[in-house]
Amino acid sequence: MSELPSTRQDLILSWLAESASLSIDELVSRLGVSIMTVHRDLDQLVKAGQVEKVHGGVIRAESRPRNNRAMQRCYLCDSPISERTQVIIQPAQGDPIYACCPHCGLLLLADSIQPISILAKEFIYGRMVNARTAAYLVNSDITLCCQPSYLCFASTQDAIKFQKGFSGQIMTFDEARLALTAEHQCMGDVDHH
Repeated sequence: MSELPSTRQDLILSWLAESASLSIDELVSRLGVSIMTVHRDLDQLVKAGQVEKVHGGVIRAESRPRNNRAMQRCYLCDSPISERTQVIIQPAQGDPIYACCPHCGLLLLADSIQPISILAKEFIYGRMVNARTAAYLVNSDITLCCQPSYLCFASTQDAIKFQKGFSGQIMTFDEARLALTAEHQCMGDVDHH
């Protein structure tokens, strides 16, 4: 499908109206164009303020809270959404769910939410990454939000570097989910602050 750039961009926007996020690979496949063409189309949509590029994909610009950030609260604990540690869960049905940190985001997933995407703010560089492929540093000396602290990193290498200065245990997404779920089941208590 080698359409005009404006036609491809309209298609991308219509797909994002149905799904809050799309991967670059999915766009390449759907549009039948190269990765570079997809990036050029996305760059035009970013300039127009219609989408936001995230690691490995794109989200609707309105999917992320902006001017009303002070009014955004965590779906689980009702804390303010931190620019530094936020998590955005897009369920198969309905609006995105915002969490103040990976701790709350992982606990929300235990509540049988079936997400089509999970984005987390990467702690060092501040970019949104796919939470499923991220590394997590648990119980480091840095406490910004909920307890125990869960910090998200784009790569295990970044988490190891951070761990050297601030201790903690490095976990994958699945390991972090299991550890947090097990801890809360043992405590029998949902109060995590």
